[in-house]
Amino acid sequence: MSEQFNNKDYGDYFSAIEKSFEKRAQPKAEEKEIYSARKPSKKRLRLRPWVYAAAISLAALIVVVSVCNINTDNREYDDIEIPSVAESAQNTTSEVKEENSIGLFAEFSDKTTEIDSDIESENILVINCDTNKVVASRNATARCYPASTTKIMTILTAVEHITDYNKTFTFSYEITDPLYVQEATMAGFKDKEAVNMTDMLYGAILPSGADATVGLALSIAGGEKEFVKLMNQKAQQLGLKNTHFTNSSGLFDKNHYTTAEDMAVIIRAAMENDLCKKILSTYQYTTKKTAQNPDGIELTSTLFSYMYGTEPDGATILGGKTGFVSESGYCIASFGKSDSGAEYVCITLKGVSLWPTIYDQIDLYSRYAK
Repeated sequence: MSEQFNNKDYGDYFSAIEKSFEKRAQPKAEEKEIYSARKPSKKRLRLRPWVYAAAISLAALIVVVSVCNINTDNREYDDIEIPSVAESAQNTTSEVKEENSIGLFAEFSDKTTEIDSDIESENILVINCDTNKVVASRNATARCYPASTTKIMTILTAVEHITDYNKTFTFSYEITDPLYVQEATMAGFKDKEAVNMTDMLYGAILPSGADATVGLALSIAGGEKEFVKLMNQKAQQLGLKNTHFTNSSGLFDKNHYTTAEDMAVIIRAAMENDLCKKILSTYQYTTKKTAQNPDGIELTSTLFSYMYGTEPDGATILGGKTGFVSESGYCIASFGKSDSGAEYVCITLKGVSLWPTIYDQIDLYSRYAK
């Protein structure tokens, strides 16, 4: 099955998918206003000498602080505090929660089907997004480990705080070596390579690069610990019931957990963001050329490496994210459409092995995406 899928030509199929999405979301107008320089007032005021002296002292202090914060790419980031990002997230908590949590939790009903035992994944949820109903489930509210499906929340959090997609982050051995030691999956960014935000977003999802997620975390929040706070704030804003993150990549930690029900909310929230949805639906993407990678890096989706997407009878799997650590089993969070046009989300966590989990996804869409 793997050889058959991997030899197919995905180009036309995924070109059609990508064309169906709008151009990636740009920062909102109000966000641009926050970060743009304010124009000076045309009105002239007569100020006393002591006011001028105070203003000059304040300007000097601002310059000193600004200089101290330049070129921080190679610092010990976990110790750096970025209060402006954290405060911004706290100030918008109630607004974002009201906007994003409505309708993202699907309703269980007497028509919700208990999934047959021939589907091997332990924690499952299938949702018809159009009706907002749970079509089928098994242990959907039980706590389990999400592995790299975590990265859906990572990019969802990242895009809400990125103000310049051309901004670059410079990688170093100090950042990547610990990830190799932990046997994390990597996108392949190298020492002294300056990588833009868009390439790191694709690097986080397609090849499941932990280097990309840590790069996003350091660039956006100054440290992974600070970025994880933003992820947990986002979980709270979405009203997640049993989810907590300790890292941006999904590496195992007993305090890093979610449920199939909560993961469905996370991917549905990502589907509402044009750029996140496009990334999750992409088969291949090549990063910008750099001195360290003169041809760029060709990134390939872990999900579409194992399936074409059209295998289900009566439905198409359009995008998603895989994950695995030994403690989590095999995990997939995906979305797709039935031939009638209804949109579905399918979460399978704690799968017994790779291919049974792939087959579980295909079979679940075939059975329930009608």
